[in-house]
Amino acid sequence: MWLMLPGSAWAALVPGGGSPTPGTDLPEPLRSIAAWGFALQRQLTGQLREQLAVMKETGSWEPAAAIILAAFLYGVFHAVGPGHGKVVIGGWFATRRARITHGLAASLIAAMVQAGSAIAAVGLLAGLLSLAPRDITAGAAWLELGSFAMIAVIGALMTWRTLTGRGCGHDHGHHHHEGECCGHHDHHDHHHAHEKTERNALFTMAAAVGFRPCSGAILVLLFCFANGMILIGVLATLAMGIGVAVTVAGIGLGALGLNRLVEKGMGNSSLAGRLRTGMALAGSLSITILGLVMLIGALVNGPTPTG
Repeated sequence: MWLMLPGSAWAALVPGGGSPTPGTDLPEPLRSIAAWGFALQRQLTGQLREQLAVMKETGSWEPAAAIILAAFLYGVFHAVGPGHGKVVIGGWFATRRARITHGLAASLIAAMVQAGSAIAAVGLLAGLLSLAPRDITAGAAWLELGSFAMIAVIGALMTWRTLTGRGCGHDHGHHHHEGECCGHHDHHDHHHAHEKTERNALFTMAAAVGFRPCSGAILVLLFCFANGMILIGVLATLAMGIGVAVTVAGIGLGALGLNRLVEKGMGNSSLAGRLRTGMALAGSLSITILGLVMLIGALVNGPTPTG
């Protein structure tokens, strides 16, 4: 997470501060993986355009399966590239104890909200307001302001909870030990209330991440809406969202696995409790800073219509 934060911050705050080629600000081997993913995205984009053109010309639904498959694969490889969503979700699971099911659910929520925001934005701006494609793309991009603001607020709330001893950064399970960041709990209900609060914060943050629509989905929807292929556009966008969810879930679960390995090595000593608190605080502060930097950058330089 921290390796990707400086490049994301610089690109947000400085006009033209992003890399000429997407992903070149990443360290190896992430740089090579991102380049490979972008090359596949270009191929899949060409396949999508070709199949959509065939469907438009023939009026046949035979290319629909190829369109949906290409959209799904586009989502998988699109999510490999740089993006604040993976940084936020990965950072959460790298520094806070959470359930695997919550990781899968958060990834799906983020991806489906992103797909839904693209569908809603294009439907509203194109269908109801009849705006030009460029205006639609620019208008949808402003949704990222809401996304960045919500991320910053959630990160700040989690920082406050950690500092006041109300946010553990790990799941207690059924056994409690002295020295853990939240202290010893005498009441089972308190543990469940804490777990519910952490889960709700995670899901809210996932939704905030997805509030920013993907430019690829918007372009597909614009073409489909303009040519009367609304249903296939919606299906392709949802397939793209599922593809994004697969990649984000893999990254999030990898971070969660690393977190558990570190915690297992630390044990349950007083020092381990302080280290857990430090990890939780570092994660929430990083999320807060990232949200603020992206928000300020979008306000100063204008939003960027990317997903």
